[in-house]
Amino acid sequence: MTTQTMTDSPAAPANEPSERHDDRFQAEETPEHFLRTEFMHRLAHDLRGHAGVIHGALQELEAAFGEQASNSAFLGMAKRGVKRILRTADRLQQTGQLERGSITLTRAECDVRALVQQAAEEAHGVEGRKKISVELDMPGVKVPLNADTHWLTSAFFELGSNALRHAQSRVRISVTAVGDAVQVEFCDDGKPVGPFGPTRFRAPRDRRGLGLGLSIVHDVVAAHSGDVQIAYGRADGSDPFGAKVKLSIPRG
Repeated sequence: MTTQTMTDSPAAPANEPSERHDDRFQAEETPEHFLRTEFMHRLAHDLRGHAGVIHGALQELEAAFGEQASNSAFLGMAKRGVKRILRTADRLQQTGQLERGSITLTRAECDVRALVQQAAEEAHGVEGRKKISVELDMPGVKVPLNADTHWLTSAFFELGSNALRHAQSRVRISVTAVGDAVQVEFCDDGKPVGPFGPTRFRAPRDRRGLGLGLSIVHDVVAAHSGDVQIAYGRADGSDPFGAKVKLSIPRG
């Protein structure tokens, strides 16, 4: 196993093209689901429009004030804020697609390390803070998986972002091959927010009260015939982690 940090990690080998096949992700649709998912799509569209206006204004400010604006911490905060708005729009659209069953999984053989590194870098760009370190613990050889790279990278991004938001100083992401499955674990040292010990996460039929990110992760992993486990550390702080989320996905 090799441990890398976000600042000096060499890129994992690019995913190689392979035989592809499509899987339809089926979800039950009711009139209530239709209204909710249609609202999600329309809200996502509006959010992207508003974010585009803000992004354009920030570019104008940067052009007008030059290096002074480019080096401004406030401008950096504003840019990250725009990225978060756009990511919220993506979450809404993806959740609507998953609930409506309007996606097709396009599977291909990929290297899980490359997907994890891409997602970690994107999450760090949106949620990263100077005092938070991100460690990638991955094998030195390819970890093959037959998966939809777009949706799986989205799931990894959600978990990486969540870990960065809650961490106090450290996030660790590990990739291991266990038998006929690949396991990816996201661990942060934030304060525990749930009961101690591991539990298998199953999304409730009614998604109210469930964060969009975790909902996306559950549905994407389930569509790949995998499962999600969440473990929280002890409330007294005796564990070196606040939360661990482990995905287990069959290779085939």
